Amino acid sequence: MWNHLGWRTDEVPLLPHQMRESLAGEWFSCRWPEFFDLIEFTARTLATSVAPVRQQWFEMLNRVLESRGCAYRFVAEQLVPLTNTTEATEVLRGAESAIPDVGAHIREAAKLLPPNSGANPRNSIRESIAAVEAALRHLNGNPSASLTEGLAAFEDKHGSFHPALRQGLAILYAYTADERGVRHALIEETTAVTGDDARFMLVTCSAFTNYLVTLSGNTSHSPS
Repeated sequence: MWNHLGWRTDEVPLLPHQMRESLAGEWFSCRWPEFFDLIEFTARTLATSVAPVRQQWFEMLNRVLESRGCAYRFVAEQLVPLTNTTEATEVLRGAESAIPDVGAHIREAAKLLPPNSGANPRNSIRESIAAVEAALRHLNGNPSASLTEGLAAFEDKHGSFHPALRQGLAILYAYTADERGVRHALIEETTAVTGDDARFMLVTCSAFTNYLVTLSGNTSHSPS
């Protein structure tokens, strides 16, 4: 706890009641990002390593957050600005994807959302898009394909998307890839990117990676 707060050894109180008072002072005086960061750290520290019990622990914490009207929930053990159960479920499925690179990118995207102290919406969006690319590369067996190339190869292998869905995906990718899009802005810093933008992309990309995995499984086992 003290290392997490950045306190020196000689700053740590010796007596239990002094520790409690010092922690209370830190708790009630810190800014919101640090406040939620401390909640997240404490939740993980107190969580058991036994998987079923650990899951129940975070579910219980989410019920407490909900009862207090908090706008954040634990998803894959990260506090994220999601209260809609369907959205949270899609992100959790993405974070626990059977494709390791997909799960890693989704978890990192969630970690970079507010209220985390190291929040970075730009990089969160980049990680969300990278999750979709990772899914397509894995499912197509082409580790160097771009998103558009991956989509085309996926359709050749598993069947065409509905035209409206394909168009929507193309527009969404253009938003992140054009000269005023997020990827360009990551270098130029010319376009404002908000936490709401990053949240939308996290949910959307999580849902799409889940859809790709499900669709590939269905077509792989369908009769020829």
